[in-house]
Amino acid sequence: MKHLLKIALGLVLCLGLFTACDDEEDNAAVSGFSLSKTEVAANAEGGKETVTVSSEGEWVAKSSEPWLSISPANGFGNTECVITIDEALKNEVREAEIRFIPKGQAPKVITVTQLGYGKMIHVKEAEVNLKASDVYEKRYFEAIITANVSFKIAYEWLTTTEEGVTLENWISLEKKNEPVFNLESARPQTYKVRFDWKMNPEWIERRAKINFEPMEQNGKSAEEVAITPILVTQAASPVITDDRAGDSLAILTIHERLASDIAINSSENMMYWDNVSLWKRTDKELPGPEAVGRVRSVNFGTITTKESLPQEVRYLKYLETFQVYGNANTMLLSIDLENHICELEYLKNLQIGGYGLVSLPEDFDRLGNSLESLDLSANNFTGVPAVLTQNNFPKLKSLIFNANRRWTVSNLKDSQYNKDTELGFHINMDENPTEIDQLFLWDNLEELVLSYNYLEGTLPTYEGRTGWQADDLKQYGDTLNYLLEHPEIPKILPNMKRLTLNLNFFTGKIPEWLRFHPHLLDWFPEVLIFNQQEMGQDSKGTPVKFSDEPSSFTYYFDAYPLYKQKYEVEGEDETLKPEEQKK
Repeated sequence: MKHLLKIALGLVLCLGLFTACDDEEDNAAVSGFSLSKTEVAANAEGGKETVTVSSEGEWVAKSSEPWLSISPANGFGNTECVITIDEALKNEVREAEIRFIPKGQAPKVITVTQLGYGKMIHVKEAEVNLKASDVYEKRYFEAIITANVSFKIAYEWLTTTEEGVTLENWISLEKKNEPVFNLESARPQTYKVRFDWKMNPEWIERRAKINFEPMEQNGKSAEEVAITPILVTQAASPVITDDRAGDSLAILTIHERLASDIAINSSENMMYWDNVSLWKRTDKELPGPEAVGRVRSVNFGTITTKESLPQEVRYLKYLETFQVYGNANTMLLSIDLENHICELEYLKNLQIGGYGLVSLPEDFDRLGNSLESLDLSANNFTGVPAVLTQNNFPKLKSLIFNANRRWTVSNLKDSQYNKDTELGFHINMDENPTEIDQLFLWDNLEELVLSYNYLEGTLPTYEGRTGWQADDLKQYGDTLNYLLEHPEIPKILPNMKRLTLNLNFFTGKIPEWLRFHPHLLDWFPEVLIFNQQEMGQDSKGTPVKFSDEPSSFTYYFDAYPLYKQKYEVEGEDETLKPEEQKK
């Protein structure tokens, strides 16, 4: 008996499997369904319009209004249907729908808009409400416009701040999205126009009106036209207060708008967020007692954005360190940094790396009284921003400006890209020998990282510039007497503790100021100075390499014999790697 029950149970399971397979096959049979158009426009006289139905199953169609019909109203497979629109009875716009219902699938709709007699520009939705912010990909709305006259789009900005500033230019229309007119015999057409919008940084609601201005027809002024404008209302941003709660809200807003990959639990106290540190009462550099508990540093890690830093960064009043590194598709971006971050008077350390930046704001020097380290690595700068000078940033000690390459190229002569506008940070020092002076003559710098850019030519010699003086070398004792005996060696980057020039396209001789620099061996020069782009060729097609790269540092120890014991390893002329020097 038990044996028979097992057999029966097995048969039931098998039948269940076969049934499941049959159901899947039935579902698979009901596949794609599409319509050749989803919008139809007609003038007051009505008429006929053809639409193609593509289907692999049965379907039926129904009209929502008696003045609109379709034939055939049902079918199987691919069918050409004719929509018949009756003549309008009133001088006004009317709309109706034809709903196609495929078997086993969601319905699809064709919207029919019929204009009245005369010229008209009709908008399906005359009011649009927007959120204060959203991710970049969702910051747009589409307007469906039916017209029997050509028109141009104009904006009317309706909101003014208490200070009398008009809030404008927050709605835009890309050239590629502008409607293309093909109006013949006053036959109306329907256009789907995409408008982009910006986030609202204000704490007040703002409004704008999108107007449609009829264009002249054949050199004559347009006749009187019935026009429906669009009223756009955007919600206000939440108020960010000047306190710890305001810091928390600012960070959450920035985190959302940058699409940061760092996890933040908004229900937790901010002191437990891994990417944030707060000022403590015992901190030596505390800006003031009111800064206790406020944000001292924040790191947003890797992000996905096509815009500058969110304006909420300016509300982190006591911020000392800001870090963000690693944007998506950096090589495709050309982002101009806006000046919101320039309002942070206590900012000392700023890292905006791998972001897609191509410029800094003109008033970036507002950070000059506080900024000590700046990391702009892995962006798309084509040169050193003019605002970055020793006069503007007297306290800056570290400038990281490596890997500003939009594209990776090893042959500059045959590159398909324009070296000065498309590749990245490019200087030809044979053609523009003084362009690098902005950095090399910055005496206060202690760290300058220029690796992996497109710097080519011969390094400047700076012959004739002032050499090292006795006061410059007091800290070294008798170690660097060679420099006093050779005043023709220019004093360049005297305080430099770390310099990197590797993986560029340099050729020619190594200048004396570099060969005999007091910190040369601290820079691990075999790797981080002399080593250039592998298999690289400069703009002339010359293989890149210093022509007098030393095979050893005997010459250096001959000049500075007291350095020999410090840098030699087991009797061989080798430099210590940076990690070994720290031991």
